[in-house]
Amino acid sequence: NCFWAERLGRVELAGGADAWIHAASMGEAVAAGALMRGLAARAPEARFLFSATTRAGRERLTGFGAPAVLAPLDTPQAAGRFFAGVAARRLFLVETELWPHWLMRARTRGVPVAVVSARLSERSLRGYGRLGRPLRELVGGLAAVLCQSEEDLGRWRALGARAEACAVTGNLKDDGLRVGPRDRAAGRRSLGLDAERPLLVLGSVRPGEVTALASAWRGLPAALRERWQVAALPRHPGAARALQGEAAAAGQALASPGGEAPPEAWRWDERLGVLNDYYAAAEVAFVGGSLGPYGGHNPIEPAASGAAVLMGPHHGTQGAAVRALQEAGALRVAGPGEDLVGALAGWLGDDASRARAGAAAMAVAAQRQGAVERTVAGLRERGLWPAG
Repeated sequence: NCFWAERLGRVELAGGADAWIHAASMGEAVAAGALMRGLAARAPEARFLFSATTRAGRERLTGFGAPAVLAPLDTPQAAGRFFAGVAARRLFLVETELWPHWLMRARTRGVPVAVVSARLSERSLRGYGRLGRPLRELVGGLAAVLCQSEEDLGRWRALGARAEACAVTGNLKDDGLRVGPRDRAAGRRSLGLDAERPLLVLGSVRPGEVTALASAWRGLPAALRERWQVAALPRHPGAARALQGEAAAAGQALASPGGEAPPEAWRWDERLGVLNDYYAAAEVAFVGGSLGPYGGHNPIEPAASGAAVLMGPHHGTQGAAVRALQEAGALRVAGPGEDLVGALAGWLGDDASRARAGAAAMAVAAQRQGAVERTVAGLRERGLWPAG
């Protein structure tokens, strides 16, 4: 089928592309779309090509007005066919996408490569470090590494990126968010939820987290639980069955959209692309991937719509955003057990504190915007844009 052909690099693009932008999946696609808009503002006639590693990411990218395909496999043959067929004049990789055969092919063809919205966890640094000198040389050949934070910049430098190629320009995903208050009641109504009851969203939950969250929920006073409704969304649909099993083992009922909802059931929604709709309808949001060793997901997403934010202690990939929200009083960090019960009770039970946190969260989200402008400026300074 066409998807397998794309993975094998069998893609032809008449006239080539001024910029090939690669985003791994759904989350990075938001950043890729924001980047393309910023690049196009400087070069309206430029031609773009998007690629993604997942079909969901590919589908999201098709909505941005440029061709979108599945990325080629990281093999000499697939990379060679793809580079020849699309004739990209530059390659922009979003976040942490280091594919050795792509980089080698780009070097052979004289195609400059930049990593934008670049991030690198300590775990990834250790993993890439095991690949030794060959990878360091490829990283040293990158034309630009425009990072989300100072911590990321330090790790990229440790991996071999040249000092003059590096700068901190921020997280492109933040510019893809609409910052400002929402009509939460209307948002809940559109999702088929009770428009009048406040909403707690458990977003991007990962294996092991439903168990901890259900236990903490049961630890709250019954009167507080009755006042609130809960929606839980898994990070990956492939893990949904295991997470549903966790809920069942914990005695927590779940109800899918449109299904019968018994008392105290959580809304369970596995659909892709709806998480920000739930965040926009929520007063409080737990951001997953943070109660277990996953590194955490982006807390600025719920903050942008004015939700008070809660995360677990494993948020290393989101360190700068977590610190900014904590310093503003908009985010609380809590581990499983009584710590999590107390943090939930604090946000759910104190209307005034929660309202202050939501306003502060929006202010932080607004302050973090501008990454697109800084990234395009960084590319221009290094001779990588506009198209020529």
